[in-house]
Amino acid sequence: MVRSVKLVVVVLFALAQTLVGSRWAVAQYELPLNLEAASAGVLYAQYDSSRAYPSINTVDVDPPLIEHEVTSQAEANIRQTFVATVVDDGELESVTFFYRFAGESNFTRFLMSPLSSSSTYIAQVPTDPKLRSAIEYYIQARDISGNRTVRGYTFSPLVREIVQSQSTQATVAKTPVAAPIPVEEAKSGIPKYVYIIGGVLLLGLLAGGSSGGGSDGGVQAGDGETCGAGGCRLTITTGQPL
Repeated sequence: MVRSVKLVVVVLFALAQTLVGSRWAVAQYELPLNLEAASAGVLYAQYDSSRAYPSINTVDVDPPLIEHEVTSQAEANIRQTFVATVVDDGELESVTFFYRFAGESNFTRFLMSPLSSSSTYIAQVPTDPKLRSAIEYYIQARDISGNRTVRGYTFSPLVREIVQSQSTQATVAKTPVAAPIPVEEAKSGIPKYVYIIGGVLLLGLLAGGSSGGGSDGGVQAGDGETCGAGGCRLTITTGQPL
């Protein structure tokens, strides 16, 4: 009985080994075909993936954009403010403001600062409130790729004319103008008519004193003085009173 059981076990083991060996051979025969198909599928997937999402390094060639409204005239003040909007598809490196006053040859460089981390940039130029001139300027923006944009040029800058403020004009208009002083009164302090009255009185006195001592024959009494029957006529020439 025991031998019969052992024999059955040996037969089953041998049969199992035979079946396993045949399936392994079939698997070895079909495996390269499956691997080739799998490899083709992987390659096809890689090809489609590269076309859908290409890995290409792009180069930034677009310069920044500057928007700035030119103010042709502005009132004189302690400073002049300039505003510009600067945007770029990448990252900005700097926004620079160059300015000079009319008549100067060199430009002064000033870095514009953004307003509250926005795209609005501001530059303030200190000026004299009494200054009535013009400011020549231009704006330059540069991104981190080296692209540059200029609003205005060195040889043809933008211009803002500084004019007198309205408050100063009103003050000047209200200031009274002093009346001119007459030359005669300013020099002597005596009105001109006093000289005229004095001259008339002097002539009367001279005429009255000469009438009692004259002769009837019309004798010449002296230079410019002629005496006759009716009295003496005295001629006196006076200059312009000082």
